[in-house]
Amino acid sequence: MIISTWNVNSIKVRIHAVIQYLSEYHPDVLVLQETKCLDENFPIDEISDAGYYSTFYGQKTYNGVAIISKKKPDSIEYNPVATSNNEARSLTVIIDGITIVNLYVVNGQNIDTDKYSYKLDWLKKLTSYAKKLLTKSDKVILLGDFNIAPSDDDVFDTDITKGQILCSPQERSALNKILKLGFHDCFNDFAFPSQTFTWWDYRAGAFQRNIGYRIDLILVTDSLKKACKDYIIDKETRHKSWCLAEPRTSDHAPVRIILK
Repeated sequence: MIISTWNVNSIKVRIHAVIQYLSEYHPDVLVLQETKCLDENFPIDEISDAGYYSTFYGQKTYNGVAIISKKKPDSIEYNPVATSNNEARSLTVIIDGITIVNLYVVNGQNIDTDKYSYKLDWLKKLTSYAKKLLTKSDKVILLGDFNIAPSDDDVFDTDITKGQILCSPQERSALNKILKLGFHDCFNDFAFPSQTFTWWDYRAGAFQRNIGYRIDLILVTDSLKKACKDYIIDKETRHKSWCLAEPRTSDHAPVRIILK
């Protein structure tokens, strides 16, 4: 079973990239973040023509999450991690007995801002939700754009990024609380070279210079950890020219695992 995550930075702009990705890698499940699309405008037909079901929870201009799957989900939970802002940032399905939670964690903008406080509050709600899921199943995957680099090994320059957004002790502590519930970062089970990233800024040739962060994560419970046979960061997808109207692909690379 192949499960992928990708922040596409607009499904409208990247639909050609998504269809290409489906045809090349044939994931059983592809979760998308930052779709930036109202539900009534989601490209259901294009995805259906590719042989996939679409489950989505959208929002105009910002946010938005979707899950594309070969099988129709057995159950769906829309935006289970929500605050009073009610931003479209989470979506849960159950497929083949596996609970799959698509997450677009709040960015937080800068330390000592209201948005940063909101991010920490959102992460607390995610922790409570994840804890509840574990009482129901031992096969749970939390994946998506976490907007947190788990450690100093996951950033391009520790001097520049120390204590900054995506790398602050509070954010990493919040992530560790989730891990301690019984989740495991699959990335750590495979021999990746140092400075392996999933996100690079569009500006200043950051991708070509490998100035990036590893913020797109796949966290699994122990039973799925044992079943995880491979972990791939589809870096080549980051720099392909998919669409004549928009030559850049997303600033994130897709990440996928293969479960036996």
